[in-house]
Amino acid sequence: MRTLGRRRRYADGATLAQRGQPMSSVLVLTRGRLRSMTSSADGHEHLIRWVEPGEAVGVASVLAQLPFQADLVASGSCEVSSIPGDVFIAAIRRDSEVGLAVARFLAVRLSELFDHIAAQAQGRLQDRLYASLHNLAAENGERLRDGRIRLRVTQQDLSEAVGASRQRVNEALHRLQLTGHIEIGYRQITIASPGQD
Repeated sequence: MRTLGRRRRYADGATLAQRGQPMSSVLVLTRGRLRSMTSSADGHEHLIRWVEPGEAVGVASVLAQLPFQADLVASGSCEVSSIPGDVFIAAIRRDSEVGLAVARFLAVRLSELFDHIAAQAQGRLQDRLYASLHNLAAENGERLRDGRIRLRVTQQDLSEAVGASRQRVNEALHRLQLTGHIEIGYRQITIASPGQD
């Protein structure tokens, strides 16, 4: 699919898509990282997830002609392959394996959405934070040999993910570290494997 698109480069902080706007192309990230987020009426940002190299965005918007559901912002310099919507749909019509891959992709995103909703439904900040860490780690983390997962993340990212101040997130992180659920490093957090926490 990447070969069907046109390469485009974006600088750090560039907006690739805005919530509520239609998307005429599917974007496949080839280099860098994108932040998928929403903003409240009072200007607070809420981090949903990161998009990593190899991932596609805008699939549902192109297929169903729906507005895009998040703001998509470059986190550092990045490069995408932009596949026009009509070309993308034609590829699905030609090849059933492509159609099946797209269906699987959308099923994974739907599952992640339910996990995200469940994480935000947690009452206590510490529980919400821990659930968000697990969700972000499952989508964006690096699995280590001992079963733990390393996640590149800042406390600002986490405060946006759970809708709390950095100070409160910092306190909750230290409580989770004291109980052995996580290990805090510089711009990264290592999360215990499910059997350990």
